[in-house]
Amino acid sequence: MVPELRQLRYFVAVAERGSFTRAADDLFVAQQAVSQQIRALENGLGVRLLWRTSRRVELTPAGRVFLPDCRRILAAADRAVRRVQEAARGEAGTVRICYTLTAAYQALPALLDRLRKRYPQLTAETREVFAADVPRLLRAAQVDLAIAPATDYPGDLAQQLIRSEGWQIAVSDQHRLAARQQVPLRELRYEQVELWPRDMAPGYYDAVMTACRAAGFEPRLDADGAGSTVWSHLTEGRGVGLVVSSMAAHLPAGITVARIEPPAPPPLSVTVVWQPADMPPAVPRVLDAASELAAEQARGGRRVISKLAR
Repeated sequence: MVPELRQLRYFVAVAERGSFTRAADDLFVAQQAVSQQIRALENGLGVRLLWRTSRRVELTPAGRVFLPDCRRILAAADRAVRRVQEAARGEAGTVRICYTLTAAYQALPALLDRLRKRYPQLTAETREVFAADVPRLLRAAQVDLAIAPATDYPGDLAQQLIRSEGWQIAVSDQHRLAARQQVPLRELRYEQVELWPRDMAPGYYDAVMTACRAAGFEPRLDADGAGSTVWSHLTEGRGVGLVVSSMAAHLPAGITVARIEPPAPPPLSVTVVWQPADMPPAVPRVLDAASELAAEQARGGRRVISKLAR
């Protein structure tokens, strides 16, 4: 005979309160119902669990052994209910996130930290990808969200800002600009720019082109630049590059960075990308966290501008 959870709950209530009456009051049921369920439990087990006296109800030796197990079973059942409800709300379970290199050092860690603090039962599985792979991965349901530079994604995908990233100039340690702390962006018009092709990193490519054009020149791109060769070309002094500020401390050996002399070019917009149709329950929770992070960065930027104005 496998007892019902209701029978176990009634038994624990009577055992802890030492009274059928008080147990019934706490359970908001009739005392007769409690008595019937306890009697059915004892009959089903073939074991006397409670001694009933005129003044008090006490546990039998078998009841004392049974009580801790009942408490554990009820706690596990309550925990299972909470977890399934949290999962339905997107607050538990697993969310799969892919990200590009531009998000690896600030946007992604900040988002994961926020999710860990707010939803400790929600696990994030992450993987690094090229931005060009984002639509395919989302449509194939291989990931739930992506963190990547803003771009003209297909119409079935949506994107939302999580962070704006400023630029720095990356050059070889031996380059003529390496010793300078600040460099006008327009000075790069004399240089060959190392940049991932648009078919690998569309958002990053477009943002670099926009930044250069805002500085008044059309960048002269390295026709051979592709993938990881960008880093080797920079190390060799073959050209210069634009990297987001959060990457400055994580570049390969042999590459140094210089700040861009004001006015700053348009920043790179890092976004959360998802497929609104049939999205998993955790996606809105991630989007809420992303909105908060974007708002916090915007407030911080306004404080800096206000301070400079004073």
